[in-house]
Amino acid sequence: MKLARNRSMFFGSWTGAAITEAAATKITGDITAATVTAATFGTKVGGVSGEYVFTYSLTGTTWKYNGTAITLDDYGITVTGTPDDGDTIAVTYTAGSGGWEAIGKDNDDLSKELNPDTETTKNVLGESTFKHSGYEPEIDVSTYYMDPARLMYGHLKEVAMTEAYAETDLLGYFAEAFFETVDKDAQTMTGYAYVRRAWFVPQSVGGDTSGFGVPFTINPTGPMEKKVIVYDMATNTATITDES
Repeated sequence: MKLARNRSMFFGSWTGAAITEAAATKITGDITAATVTAATFGTKVGGVSGEYVFTYSLTGTTWKYNGTAITLDDYGITVTGTPDDGDTIAVTYTAGSGGWEAIGKDNDDLSKELNPDTETTKNVLGESTFKHSGYEPEIDVSTYYMDPARLMYGHLKEVAMTEAYAETDLLGYFAEAFFETVDKDAQTMTGYAYVRRAWFVPQSVGGDTSGFGVPFTINPTGPMEKKVIVYDMATNTATITDES
């Protein structure tokens, strides 16, 4: 039976671990403190990671987000002090997820090139000898557009713009997944994945009118571990766990 498209996919992660939902605040102006409940805030913004800025206006004596009056309690935000015109609260929200991003959202073709190291020699008797010394796999992600909601984007952009190249900057985790079951109602796919370390190396920064891009290559390295994967098609993220 021919497998449906997207039954085999690539995933990347900087840590190889799940990401815990979190939110933090920065304030300016007369208020002395602001706290935020991550779960409440996440529900209000639809679970989309990013920075959200709230500004106080004396006109109507209210807090506004994107020019619209809002109630801070609805976002799980509590303020200490008396706000003045122009005071701001910036909330950096990180949605909880399995921590693995699906690679290939901006690509219509994506393959793992095995790059086998082979050699064929022939002796004076006309006998051929074939030597295989292994593989040097590489995935060329030639298009990767700016999207702060993507799990790998922030760090990838940072190392590309600062031209960082140390192991601590570029070494993450790579997973090659094969899905066996699909839950159409839950919008999830379940299967298994081979996981190992990998270098994620930016190739350029910039782009055209299509958007800001950071194309990169993935160079897997080291031994593989077979694990269980559940992919959320709505968020393009996955959870990978040990086999039971």
